[in-house]
Amino acid sequence: MNRFVLVVLGSLLLSPQQAHGVRDDRSNCKPITSTFCQGVGYTTTLHPSGASGFSLQQIGQIVETACSPGVSTLMCRTALPECGSEDDSRKKPCRALCEKVKTDCESVIKAKRLSWPMRLRCESLPESNCVQGEEPRVPPTSPPTCQTITVPLCSDLTYTETVLPNILGHNSQEEAALQIQRFASFVKVECSPHLKSFLCSVFTPECVAGRARPPCRTLCEQSRSGCESLMNKFALEWPEALKCEAFTTETCEHGEDAIFTQTPFKTCERITVPLCKDLPYTETVMPNILGHKTQEDASLEVHQYFPLVKVECSPHLKSFLCSVFTPECVAGKARPPCRRLCEQARSGCESLMNKFGFQWPESFRCEAFTTESCEQYGVSSSGGICEPITIPMCQGLAYNQTIIPNLLGHTSQREAVMKMSFFNSMVQTLCSVDIRLFLCRVYAPQCVAGEVQRPCRSFCERAKQGCESLMTSFGVSWPNELNCNSFPEEMCISEESRTEQMLNVETVLAKLNAGGYSVRGKSLSLKTARLLLILMDADNTGDLDVLEFFKLEHFVAIVRREYVESYERRTPPSVPEAQLKRALSVHDFGVDDETFRILWLKYGSRSGIDYDEYVAVITELQILKDRFKAHLLNLPCDCQVASFSFKQFMKSAII
Repeated sequence: MNRFVLVVLGSLLLSPQQAHGVRDDRSNCKPITSTFCQGVGYTTTLHPSGASGFSLQQIGQIVETACSPGVSTLMCRTALPECGSEDDSRKKPCRALCEKVKTDCESVIKAKRLSWPMRLRCESLPESNCVQGEEPRVPPTSPPTCQTITVPLCSDLTYTETVLPNILGHNSQEEAALQIQRFASFVKVECSPHLKSFLCSVFTPECVAGRARPPCRTLCEQSRSGCESLMNKFALEWPEALKCEAFTTETCEHGEDAIFTQTPFKTCERITVPLCKDLPYTETVMPNILGHKTQEDASLEVHQYFPLVKVECSPHLKSFLCSVFTPECVAGKARPPCRRLCEQARSGCESLMNKFGFQWPESFRCEAFTTESCEQYGVSSSGGICEPITIPMCQGLAYNQTIIPNLLGHTSQREAVMKMSFFNSMVQTLCSVDIRLFLCRVYAPQCVAGEVQRPCRSFCERAKQGCESLMTSFGVSWPNELNCNSFPEEMCISEESRTEQMLNVETVLAKLNAGGYSVRGKSLSLKTARLLLILMDADNTGDLDVLEFFKLEHFVAIVRREYVESYERRTPPSVPEAQLKRALSVHDFGVDDETFRILWLKYGSRSGIDYDEYVAVITELQILKDRFKAHLLNLPCDCQVASFSFKQFMKSAII
């Protein structure tokens, strides 16, 4: 039996061309399977999964906007370059085409919240002897005819018609049947339940409007993960002709029908597992791949990994665990865990587990997972991987994912936050409205689909202009590592492109409580949070942007420190009447005795004023003080106006 399997396995190593004794000198060229690049004038590429640094998902989204007549030509010829284009500029897009497409598409890309590919630089393209303008798409002259499937192994699929030739070059079903028969024994022993569906998608692809639907990379990876270990026992490798990276994920939504035919659509449910409540997604579906039928079951088991998450042996461990125990629910189906995310989590935590006598669980074997959904977890085709921001100064921004190493080469967020502490006092002075966000975009740069987003030179100059004079007054110069000339002028994040997260009063309160602005477990109330929002809401929109919330945090931190240092040790902790009057004087709040009595009746009690009430009274008086100052007039000396003192204003407003 082993001899028979060995003979069959040996035949797998032959490509279809080798099986016929034919050698193809262009064997490295692969068919283009991405649907958005079909009919652009060529059909093969050396990089079917996208050239290094390009995300096919990003490219496809831009092409589908049709924002410029030449957008498909430009994007496809850079992300999926034609075979031989490395040595032949005639096959590359022209610089003028690139500049025109960029101009045409700028507003559309911004409106759809897309981004121009970082690796696509117009100045690097040739100016002549190149592809200029939209190439005429090949008209569908006499498209191939769909034909009923006659290959025995594929006669009971969810589809019944195919079209030839297939991607392996078989021109007839008889020829395809002979070649696929070599795999029949593997289908029979069920080394993978997905092998048959995958093989048929290659040898007898579904016919859709006269065209073959490309194979699904997910099906390939699921088949390979189940069957490759059997091949390896005989020192054989997965056939090069069935290399999964050559296939697309665009048809996998359809292909999932074959993978999950036995699994009906289920209802998405809000995540309740405590460890996974603050993910980029909020809904999951059960059972998960470990067989947990309820979130309660999943929560009990995932909790054993909480210490590893707490010590941060890997910034990706939490995301990976949650993708397994509470997978994202998409249209009633669970999104599979990402292999790259698993590998990152394992590489960071396995050695620590081994020190305590634990092994990486067999159920978390990374090879069993797919790369199909990795972009959804912030993993780029070139291997870059996003991670949640843990730097306190950079939390609560319009983005929450970063990438390591950062723009200064720091290899961890812990290292970055230590280096960043140099700027803490400067950020608190708010010498520039852009300084905090600019520093974060350098030390914790935004990560999108595994690709870093760099801040623009103009953004740097704006931040520097506001703060450099302040630094100079303390004998400190702007750091060389933040030299604005080192930042790009295009394909970058500018101050105008920010989309700030707006925070309502409930969100403000939640973020303050999460940020530790409580005393002895006593949190601020919603009523006090509403006063704080009014104080910082400069544009009267009813909510706060990131900068306004940062100012609010600074204000609360000062008031909290006053309370803790002066009153928190009392039993019970509170502010007595005499000390409150002294505190108001220190803050330069001009109130007379009658006004103070009204304030004390409103906020005080027999035991004094507690932490929440102290913050509230200081905030309310600061609001009134700011409003009074805003209405002061600078008048010429010979003008006569009725006087209305600050004390009178406070009394009138409060009483």
